Amino acid sequence: MALRHRVRTLLSYPPRRWGDLVVAATLVARVERALRRGGVEQAARIGRVRVVMDGVAAPVGATTLVELSAREREQLDTAWRMLRRPPFNGTCLRRALVGGYFLRAHDPILRIGVAKTDGVVAAHAWVEIDGVGLDPDGAEKYRVLSRPDGMTE
Repeated sequence: MALRHRVRTLLSYPPRRWGDLVVAATLVARVERALRRGGVEQAARIGRVRVVMDGVAAPVGATTLVELSAREREQLDTAWRMLRRPPFNGTCLRRALVGGYFLRAHDPILRIGVAKTDGVVAAHAWVEIDGVGLDPDGAEKYRVLSRPDGMTE
């Protein structure tokens, strides 16, 4: 995407979305630092997302299945769009943590799952709110992690 088109797109946003971009960019930097220094638990605290590893996940659904305000949908859209563009590292984990921050009024849960296909192990993360997994990449392919016996959250 040409720089001119990106600038034009940004300028077409209402000013409240510019603020969302600043918040999201700041949060991405904090989450990235936390992931590198303290791991997922520390990054989840910054994103105000609870890490739940009980081996059970809610069914994946569209954001329309959850009672979100128009403003929350807009914030989530802004953050996820931003994370798809360079220079951001928009992996599923970062998307879940940043998206969860904007949905913090709904007590978001971070889920982490793994799948093995043709001998290759892949991990995936997504956010759940109100019993719905919000995942544009299809979390249903992944087996949700659970904590080893004897470990507590």
